Amino acid sequence: MKIQKIGNISRYITAFLLLLSIASFGQDSTRSEAFKDNQPRRRPALGVRYPSYSLIVGYLLVTEANRGDPFAQHELGIRYLLGSGFPADTVKAIYWLRKAADQNLPAARFNYGILLYNGIGVPWNPFDAFQNFKSAGMAGLPEAQFATGLLYTDNLALNRDMNKAYHFFKLSADASYKPAKEALLQMVKNGFTPPTDSLTKSEVEKSLAKKFDEAPLINPNWDLDFYDFDMNKDRTTKTSKDITELLNRKPDELKRYFGLDELTPASMPKDSSGRGLLTFAAESGSPEALLIFARSYEEGAITEKNLVLAAVYYMRAYRLGSNKAGQHLYQMIESKEFESLLTQRVAHNDPDAMYAWAGISALGFQSKISDEQALEFLNKAVEKKHVPSMIEIGLLYSSGKLVKKDQAKAIEYWTMAKNLGSKEAAVRIALSSIMDSTSKNVIADINVLKQIADEGSVFAQTALGFCYEKGSGVKENKALAVKFYRKAAQRGNEAAYNSLKRMHDEIRPYDDEYKIYEPETPN
Repeated sequence: MKIQKIGNISRYITAFLLLLSIASFGQDSTRSEAFKDNQPRRRPALGVRYPSYSLIVGYLLVTEANRGDPFAQHELGIRYLLGSGFPADTVKAIYWLRKAADQNLPAARFNYGILLYNGIGVPWNPFDAFQNFKSAGMAGLPEAQFATGLLYTDNLALNRDMNKAYHFFKLSADASYKPAKEALLQMVKNGFTPPTDSLTKSEVEKSLAKKFDEAPLINPNWDLDFYDFDMNKDRTTKTSKDITELLNRKPDELKRYFGLDELTPASMPKDSSGRGLLTFAAESGSPEALLIFARSYEEGAITEKNLVLAAVYYMRAYRLGSNKAGQHLYQMIESKEFESLLTQRVAHNDPDAMYAWAGISALGFQSKISDEQALEFLNKAVEKKHVPSMIEIGLLYSSGKLVKKDQAKAIEYWTMAKNLGSKEAAVRIALSSIMDSTSKNVIADINVLKQIADEGSVFAQTALGFCYEKGSGVKENKALAVKFYRKAAQRGNEAAYNSLKRMHDEIRPYDDEYKIYEPETPN
């Protein structure tokens, strides 16, 4: 089943100050979730309205806020949030920001929307966040217009509507907001045709007529470098020439491409060349990297041509959510050349070939061998220390397919794979331990998931999403669950996408504005 890819909205609707410590302070209402004690204080994007932090100024600010001045309420909320002139206190920050937002102060509604979207101090609620963004955007705040436009591209909180997204991006861009200008350029670059009835100059001027002199916005640190508005575009479909050009890109670009953007300097592979990052990402469970290797083995691009290994990499990528890998695999196995080669290599007990044939059968792409033969092939491959086959047999024991269900036996096979360096096996063991409540050190298990997620594993990202959603091994945090699910869903993982959609559906208002219309499936 092919799913729709979703945009990288979480990268953009994330305040850089708010993500420094989402769940570090428990229930302590006197400490702001915006900062960790050991991190340097960061200044807001703009200077505050009251530059002095003296006690008398603080007293006056509180006095004006208590008298109902929305500007003072907003600034007081920001000061409490950032610990600027007042003790950092998320609860008090939320109180005053909400007071100002209730008076429809645009900056306050935008900042409160940021908190709602990220679940900071308030329950995660993208629908209420949208209403706040939209209100602030309609009042002329370009950052809020941009945020509103992004939500119209997402197809989770709102039905995807690229014309409305364009509308709000254009409002923001015409107010000289740089990220919105970049968004418009990228939309057009990816084939979007602006509507013929798009905003006239007078409409834009009318919308932006009211200006506000108030405390600063929390800087959302928008980042559009890798935002892909073309939801049907799969950037991992590469020819030989494209693969070579891709691997010659700068390391930072490749890290983002392969899902390694959270990788710490200490975890970077010694070989930071394009080929080194590709290998590291593939071993970590990056479907993008696995698909590149598969294409390369199929075409002989950066490796010697090897159709059997191409099939192995296609299957591994497909298992992690790459529908494009499944399409390529299906096309390749239809060729006489591949069938002949696979038969020859299976006859010589080649573990890659045996794994490939068993996998092709299990995926339903071909039915030329029985389930019993597939299991026999996997067992023979395991005897030759073939790691993907160990993981596959572990999955069979975990699910009870072809063999009697036995989770301990599954762990046994995954441990064999882990000891041979498999990060996927390490993730499966850690997640199984957390879910079965058998973990002797749940913190260590969670750290395994976090480390491997940072190294590009969509499976680890999805597993972390599950843990934060259900409160398994960690304190329940819906916003963090959404963050990890979204990371994996952006990269094509169907399980993560379905979880993300379910989380939205569970709190979705009944209003028609939030109804998602599924595309019609042709007969």
